[in-house]
Parts: sequence; C-alpha cells; structure tokens
Amino acid sequence: MSQQLERFLPILSTIPGVNIPVTLLQGAYIAASQRKIEQFEQALKYEVALLNQKVEAGKLILDREYVKSEAFAANVMQALRAAEIAETDDKLRFIARALAGCSLSFPRPALDKSQTMRIIEGISDRELRVFVEYFQILDPIDPYQDLIPNDSTVSVAGLTRQEFVAALLGLQQLGLFSKENLTDRDGKWTSTPHDSGSGFAWKLTALARQVASLSRVGPEES
Repeated sequence: MSQQLERFLPILSTIPGVNIPVTLLQGAYIAASQRKIEQFEQALKYEVALLNQKVEAGKLILDREYVKSEAFAANVMQALRAAEIAETDDKLRFIARALAGCSLSFPRPALDKSQTMRIIEGISDRELRVFVEYFQILDPIDPYQDLIPNDSTVSVAGLTRQEFVAALLGLQQLGLFSKENLTDRDGKWTSTPHDSGSGFAWKLTALARQVASLSRVGPEES
C-alpha cells in the first residue's frame, strides 16, 4: 500500500468501529499531487472530527456493522479516486464529507452508498456548485417536490445562464435532476413568482436525495 493511502487510515480509524485491513488496500495507489493529498487529508480530518462530535451528541447514528465491512473500505477507495481528479478545494471537502457520511446509518429507504459515491466521483466542480446552491433556491420545507421551470431566469451567482443550464444538463445525465412536464395547472414555484405554462421544469430526483443525505447538504444537513 502506498504511503499516500496509509496516511488516511489513522484518520478513519478514529470513527468508532472502523478497522480497515491493510490487505484490502494492498497495491492501491492514487496519482495525485502532494498538495492535493495534503488538502484532502486536512478535509478528511475536519469532517471525521465533526462527525464524531455529532455522533457523541446523539445527532447522528453510526452504522457499526457497515464500517467493519469491505464495502466501507471500497467507499474509501472510491473517495480517493474522486479526490484524485478533483479540481477545487470545495470538491475535495465535499468528497471528504461524503466519505465520512458513509459510516452513518440512514433511515429507510436504504441509501446505496457505493452508487452515491460513484455519482459524487463523476460530478464536475461546476455541477457540484450548482447542486449545492440549488437547495438555496428551492422551497426549504420540501425541496424534492419543488420545481424550477426551464424558462425561468434563475441562476447561480458567478455563472452565466448558459453555464447554469449546462450544469443542470450534466446533473440530469448523472441522474440527479429530472425534467417534469408543466401544464397550465402545474409547477407552482414558491421561491419566485412565475407564469405557469407549457414546457418543463427541473426537479431533484431520489438519487439527488441520496447524494444530499450522504454529504449532509440541503435539508438533510444536521
């Protein structure tokens, strides 16, 4: 096992019950710069420490069986591969937060952690920014039922409308957004008034809920 990976094991081992056998990561290596490795290490230290605090306070619940499994070790490798290609510090922090979240127990319906980490690996930095900030646009009470019509002028600060829509299309390809048909009676958007008419609107999917739950963003954050 490379020294790059070896340095992450003590951090993860502070999560109660985590005991990743060195043999599971034998021969594993990620081609990342020393700077990126150090950034991810610091992000992971912060997120794991925060998670442990919340677990001790009873705000989060550990999945004590899962953290002992090979599936959790596989999540670690998924996270490291995602960190390898991350382009920004924000993406590294998001990956670290999601990896820490893999140790948690979630209410049913069951969250597919491996699938969710695979999606997180594939999200570009711009798509991640739009995904996270999208929750600030939607109805905070139930964002998963809220809709944003395609012809609305809403966007994310710092992005052009074209860049925003391109990110939404990418998120749709990843399965995080769907296009819902609008009629004259459908698609009321509580955040900003608009004229409901024909066309379609963007809506978060069940997979988006998984990503938000694992990374603790949006309404799932605790």
